[in-house]
Amino acid sequence: MRVYATLFALITLTTCNNLGDAELSERVTFMKVFNGIQGIEAAAAELTPEGYIIVGNMTIARDSVVTVVFKTDKRGNRTGNMHYYQGGSGNAIKALPNGNGYLIVGEKIKTDPNATPTDNIDIVSAHMLHISNDLDSIKTIYLSDGTANVVKTDYRAVSLTVTPAGKVVVLGTYQTSLTAPERPYLQRYNADLSTIEWYEEFASINRSYRNAKSIHFINGNFIWASAVAQEQQNFDFSYVSVPFVQEGSVFVNYSLLGETTSQSLRPNDIQPAKSVAFGYGITGTRASTNGSGANAFFARTDVSGNIIPATVKFFDAILSEQTGAIGETNSEIQDYGTAITGTSDGAFVLAGHYITNPQKGNGANDLVLIKLDINGNMRWMKTLGGTGSETVSTIRETDDQGLLICGTNVVGSVPSIFLIKTDKNGELKN
Repeated sequence: MRVYATLFALITLTTCNNLGDAELSERVTFMKVFNGIQGIEAAAAELTPEGYIIVGNMTIARDSVVTVVFKTDKRGNRTGNMHYYQGGSGNAIKALPNGNGYLIVGEKIKTDPNATPTDNIDIVSAHMLHISNDLDSIKTIYLSDGTANVVKTDYRAVSLTVTPAGKVVVLGTYQTSLTAPERPYLQRYNADLSTIEWYEEFASINRSYRNAKSIHFINGNFIWASAVAQEQQNFDFSYVSVPFVQEGSVFVNYSLLGETTSQSLRPNDIQPAKSVAFGYGITGTRASTNGSGANAFFARTDVSGNIIPATVKFFDAILSEQTGAIGETNSEIQDYGTAITGTSDGAFVLAGHYITNPQKGNGANDLVLIKLDINGNMRWMKTLGGTGSETVSTIRETDDQGLLICGTNVVGSVPSIFLIKTDKNGELKN
């Protein structure tokens, strides 16, 4: 069930950074690496009618992060220049309807080393960047603390979605001080981004939240996933919460996983099944409170965001080769689930990485893909790796039922963005 491919030694032969490198014949699968003017890390990727759009970040200094965006065709060949946007990091991207470009959300850090209060050294503002279809910058909208308070509230933007009515909704967190919990907020804009129609903070629980990378709209409701710290400012003890919020409402229905156990459960992504009736798949990482014994996990919710207990499964890249799902505390190596996608055959594929040892791979992290049925039963597992250290930011099913995987490959401390397309079975072949 497990196939290991030496990946990034081959990738260097297929790197495509300009149109002159385009292939003469179409490939079913491909591997590409993209380098910027300096190291760039992958944040997100989405499908476009022509191919793919990729978002990354180039870190110059702690308070100087540049968002990098570029497009490729369906063979992974870059179709134009990389575009660089000052003003903060990018975390997620969505296309606007009617060809009105793309929105990217993230945050900007302003560092003042001369500030007296500790809370004021780093001031974090959420931002939303609107770019055209040609990737030209149109405008940037910030959410920041405009008060005269000495201690500022920090705002971060994690993800966004666009409703069928064209309304833009941003999911983020706010924190009023370093000793206060970090809590979620939702912010809704009208279709032309000129007006904030609704802003709601969710502060009913005095605990810190770390939101997964996606939010979705279904039948007038929003659904996302968060890790909730059992102790303020301490994410070593955390559990999963899946809020289900009616549009414009302050009331939150939520389903919980692992809240009664001393462990670290962190959801990293939540995505819909291809059939609405099968709800949403969640992936993330389960570990002991000291971070050891990490396993990737899967869970599925119904259409109302309720976690279905029988679908909660745990996976280890070595142990699952023989047994599929394993006990949550069984762990041969450290495994992390970071992205998930629904597939056209009613299943899910989760993607992540595992920390290799000298007997199992050449890099610090290698990639793992696990296909699961709607009940979390493993159909197959594939591992991919090479000479660098690889992590996944996004996985999507493509129009031909293949799998697009975007992430970061680090070689010699220099990060690059990789883009891999496999067939529907997670295999690389022409």
